[in-house]
Amino acid sequence: MAKAKFAVSTLLAKLLFILAAALLTGFLTVLFARFLGRYISPIFAAATGVALAVTISLWFSQAMKHPPFLLSGTSPLVAGLCAGLGVYISRVWLP
Repeated sequence: MAKAKFAVSTLLAKLLFILAAALLTGFLTVLFARFLGRYISPIFAAATGVALAVTISLWFSQAMKHPPFLLSGTSPLVAGLCAGLGVYISRVWLP
């Protein structure tokens, strides 16, 4: 018999790690956006909060040796900047 490529426990562990990373990113986004919103415009605060949260979460996941498969070769800083720019564009250009 052929050996299974992925075991159920491996898939469950990856799913749990993705869920934990998503919760960390969401928590950090709200924390940074609220904190920065006191000092700068809410549009810039949201974009900067997302950029910081994505950067920190990706650095953390790379330190744990479990980066998301689409971002495995990407710099955390570049991913954070792209995410922050995307939020800024969506908040400014979309009604």
